[in-house]
Amino acid sequence: MNLPIDPDLESAAGATERAGSSPFEHGRFARRPRLRADVLLVIFVGGSLGGWARYGIGSTWPTDAGRFPWATLTVNVSGAFILALVIVAAADIVSSRYLRPLLGTGFCGAFTTFSSIVVTTDLLFAHDHPGTAVTYLAASIVAGLAAALLGLVLGRAVAANRRRAREKGSPS
Repeated sequence: MNLPIDPDLESAAGATERAGSSPFEHGRFARRPRLRADVLLVIFVGGSLGGWARYGIGSTWPTDAGRFPWATLTVNVSGAFILALVIVAAADIVSSRYLRPLLGTGFCGAFTTFSSIVVTTDLLFAHDHPGTAVTYLAASIVAGLAAALLGLVLGRAVAANRRRAREKGSPS
């Protein structure tokens, strides 16, 4: 069974067959993925919306120096949840070449700032707030993983319900 690595690209087997018997024969695949203008536009739109949403949350819910960064935690945890839903939806529910680029790469890429977890933790330590830093780091990891798990479970439940509904509706 040859599953595609990425639905927007060819399968690894297809690339191997074109390049010869080994994917390492020429040191790289014979063809590079094409950048598609429509997909880049969708990523741009998603990124613009995600950046705007993040800015809106950050500006309406500012964090004072040394305080717990609730806005950043909320954005990153909700982003982990959304990204998990997008992964399941793109794989099992919606057949669209634009869903992952729009919501996964674009929106979540601009909305979440997973690198800010490290920066914020470092700043809290640097300004003598080690308790807040450790609590924030632990909360980010635990809540982010829990949100991603919840997104996967919820997405898979929706996908399973859709499959059951289709099977009920089809003649036996």
